[in-house]
Amino acid sequence: MKKELKILTDLDYVGLYAKALREDSSLFTQHKMLIDSQIKSSRELFANRFKGKVFEVEARKYLRNRGLI
Repeated sequence: MKKELKILTDLDYVGLYAKALREDSSLFTQHKMLIDSQIKSSRELFANRFKGKVFEVEARKYLRNRGLI
């Protein structure tokens, strides 16, 4: 008998991740470190890119030109 493959949804992945976190809390620590590192890198990139300019205005122009906002 042939087994049917189930297509996983985003919600299925959230459930799997939550279950994994319950079983191994070190995953949360690793995930938090990754996110914090990405935030720090982005902050430094934008601070250096728009040094001496009105940060908020220039950052919005940049993001708008990239189609991100």
